[in-house]
Amino acid sequence: MKPQADRLRFPEDEKRQPWLPLLLEIQHLSNLGVAAAIKADGRRLACARGCASCCRTHADIPVYPLELMGIAWYAEEKLAGELRSRVQRQLQLHRELGACPFLIDEACAIHPLRPMACRQFNVFNIVCASGEDAFHTRPGDVLKPDMKRKNEALREMLRHHDIKDGRERRRLVESGEVHRLAQSLRELRWESLAARMSRSRP
Repeated sequence: MKPQADRLRFPEDEKRQPWLPLLLEIQHLSNLGVAAAIKADGRRLACARGCASCCRTHADIPVYPLELMGIAWYAEEKLAGELRSRVQRQLQLHRELGACPFLIDEACAIHPLRPMACRQFNVFNIVCASGEDAFHTRPGDVLKPDMKRKNEALREMLRHHDIKDGRERRRLVESGEVHRLAQSLRELRWESLAARMSRSRP
């Protein structure tokens, strides 16, 4: 999968949602970091559409509050038709799935707004076997993130929490305290989003 080089744009939505431009900038930083790390490694990336092992094996995908806002917005306002209906059903039954509730036909239904953790998990050489978590089975094939850009993205995200002082944002990222903001994607109460999608059907 080739990381997206250009920043996503939703001009009208960005005018209505003051938090959205910041989220899109953070995602762009993350994408740039992934692209740089892949280029620096030089090996062939195995990840591609239809490869979804990590969407099943990773039960503790961290997602930050600003990312959750983006996911909810995208699901409510951008998903339509059969895809929207299927996502809504999976959100209602997510505790029974054994996979990310946004996984539909081996692809991410919210791919443009997927969390930073999903963007940064990439595997080289061969596609993961069914049930394999390459982080544990072959860590040498897992992309090592560009920490400079990853940390920059996390520092920028702290602006959403009204932390304006650059030194304090740096301290929170370098100490790891920023990760206290994250929740596990698979443990969230997605039923509430399913209900909101019913009320806001486009």
